[in-house]
Amino acid sequence: MIELIVFDIDGVITDGSVIIDHRGNEQKQVNLKDIDAIFELYRRGYKIAAITGEDTDIVDYFEKRFPWKYFYRGNKTKKETMQQIEQSTGIDRANICYIGDGKYDVEPLTYAGLGICPANAIDRAKSAADIILQNDGGKGCIWELISILEKYNDENCAHNYFFRRLDEHLNIFKKMASNQQMTDAIMSIGDKIIEIFKSNGGVYLCGNGGSAADAQHIATEFISRFYKERPGLNAEALSVNSSTLTAIGNDYSFERVFVRQLEAKALRGDMVIGISTSGTSKNILEALRYAKKNEIVSVLLMGGFDDPELEGIADYIIKVPSLITPRIQETHIFIGHVIAEYVEHKMFGGK
Repeated sequence: MIELIVFDIDGVITDGSVIIDHRGNEQKQVNLKDIDAIFELYRRGYKIAAITGEDTDIVDYFEKRFPWKYFYRGNKTKKETMQQIEQSTGIDRANICYIGDGKYDVEPLTYAGLGICPANAIDRAKSAADIILQNDGGKGCIWELISILEKYNDENCAHNYFFRRLDEHLNIFKKMASNQQMTDAIMSIGDKIIEIFKSNGGVYLCGNGGSAADAQHIATEFISRFYKERPGLNAEALSVNSSTLTAIGNDYSFERVFVRQLEAKALRGDMVIGISTSGTSKNILEALRYAKKNEIVSVLLMGGFDDPELEGIADYIIKVPSLITPRIQETHIFIGHVIAEYVEHKMFGGK
């Protein structure tokens, strides 16, 4: 639950523009709706604070105009200041909302439990924020904030449930974006797939349950198209239809469902991608072991579970930083989309 709101001033409370008169005096433009909104937040019991990088005469107006709990001026190390506020108030960062629009707001937007930016914020601020408002800074965007916080803090509101799930999703992607080793590995898989397709090789995907659908989805992005009209690429999701499962399961064992299909289809230098949220699906692990023995490039997409037995099971192991099955599956689709789009772009041009 949000208890404290920390504002950047220029570009949030003001519209970010400067009016200069014939004497060289600077003036800022403020929307009366935003002035009312700040007082409304205060009346509703939120603690409010401001951190601005500016230290001019006009900052005096903003410092005196509103009932701030804390006000910091000429301050560009905003994350550290947020931490000081956190310590002084005893309010955990998860219960702090930060709203900003510029380069010095990127760190506090990421640090706060809820990061919000106006519609005209810089791209880096938009990437760091959890929510991008529909209005520009200084154009009534703070009234939007009131509505958002009402829903965000109401556990019985459907919007609250949506925000929580969105937070889970965004946190995964932020962790991935900061893990260069992971992103390098994902793009290396894309480069390897390009090499395989150019050599007339094939890519085989396998998964169980929801991951079987993910395997079919990703394979189809290669076979059909992502954006560009171009030849179909040799990718296939290994079958999990009832006939295949029953026949191979009866004749051999369920653990060999994917291995048996690879024996019939895959050649040295091809690739097999196993998709398993937990990394414990025996038929997928057997397929990866078969691939390693037969010089087939192997990839395991899984969740962030630790299992020493998986060490070296595949040439590439991508662990989504989550233990929540739906979030892991969503991220597997994203990874598949990135790779498919990258392969199409590198091989055929386009976006």
